[in-house]
Amino acid sequence: MPLEREVKLKVPEDVDLESFLLRNGGFFLKKEKQIDVYLDFDDFKIKKSGSAFRIRFSGNYCFLTFKGPQKEDIVKNREEYEVMVSDGEQLLKILKSIGLDEKLRIAKERTTIGYEGLNFEIDVVEGLGKFVEIEIKSDNDIQKVKTIIEKAGILWSPILKSYAELLSEKHI
Repeated sequence: MPLEREVKLKVPEDVDLESFLLRNGGFFLKKEKQIDVYLDFDDFKIKKSGSAFRIRFSGNYCFLTFKGPQKEDIVKNREEYEVMVSDGEQLLKILKSIGLDEKLRIAKERTTIGYEGLNFEIDVVEGLGKFVEIEIKSDNDIQKVKTIIEKAGILWSPILKSYAELLSEKHI
């Protein structure tokens, strides 16, 4: 079972994480706009289970992703299945025809910087602000990320909620 294990942190307005990483040996990988369309049934069966089901439009690519419930951990840790699809709009129509509805649409600009063997994905999320996500491969990576983040001037306070959960809470 594939697992997603990542650290997500809020980046304060006065911290330029991208510049910090690049000045200290990091390298630019990519910048892209992403639109995430979250789908669920009318009774919110997927959300109520702690899971998420989405289509991500990213440049010329589309991905269908299922994320299971969060597991107990100090970082985000959940089951994740993802496939690339050739036509996200057509897939959206198919999924709607079997009873799934678009419940939330999230737009963000993601800049990916490689640094010390890790990818730092710096997201500017409409309606939420700036965050950084770093995929963790081992427990040693957690301490490594903590050290880097604190040197950059960011408070170590990992967020376990998804952008969808954060936006939903904001609009309640």
